[in-house]
Amino acid sequence: MAASAQREPPQLSLKAFRAWTATRPEEEHRELLDGFPTRRTPPTKAHQRIASNLERLLNDALVHTPERAAYQRVGLNLGPVVENYDPEPDVVVIDVAESPDERYADRFYLIAEVVSASDRPKIEGKREIYKLHAACNCILTIQQDRHELRIDRRAGNGWTTQILTRPADELVVTDFGLRCTLADLYRGTPLQTRSGK
Repeated sequence: MAASAQREPPQLSLKAFRAWTATRPEEEHRELLDGFPTRRTPPTKAHQRIASNLERLLNDALVHTPERAAYQRVGLNLGPVVENYDPEPDVVVIDVAESPDERYADRFYLIAEVVSASDRPKIEGKREIYKLHAACNCILTIQQDRHELRIDRRAGNGWTTQILTRPADELVVTDFGLRCTLADLYRGTPLQTRSGK
C-alpha cells in the first residue's frame, strides 16, 4: 500500500492570523509569511542591543522631523500590495500620528532587520516585499554576528545597494538625518571594539 501524500498546512488569511495571534501569549512573536505563520525565536542580547542602538540613533536624528519616529517591532499592514504577509521588523520609521492602532502601521519609510543565522534564508524575500511599499525608501539589513550592514535605498524607479563592513565605515541616510559609524550600531555587543568606539 502506497504511503499517503503528506499535506501542507492550509494558508492563513491576514484576518485569521491576527485573530489567532490575539489568543497567543504576549511573549510569543510570530509573523505571517506567504500565508504561513512563523514563530520568531527570542532575540539574542546582541540582536536586541543593535536594534535599540539603531532606534535611539534614528530618533535622535529625527528630532527635526517630529512627525516621524523610529519604533521596534511594529507590525506592518502591507495589503493590498501583498496579501497574507504580516511582518514585524526589528526597527521601522513611521508617521507618529498615523493611526490609533498601537500594533500596526500602514505607511513606513525605513525598515531595519537584525539578522541571525536562522533568519538568513528568508531575509531576501522580506527585502523584496518591503521594496513593493511605495513609501519605503530605505532597508537596512544588519548582521548580528559580524560587522556587516546592507543598505538598500530607493533611487527613482530602482534600488541601489551599499554594504558596510568596517567599524569605522559611515552610515549616512540623509532622508532621516542619520549619520553614524557602523561601530555605533554594535556598541554594547561582543563585537564592540576594545577601544570603546
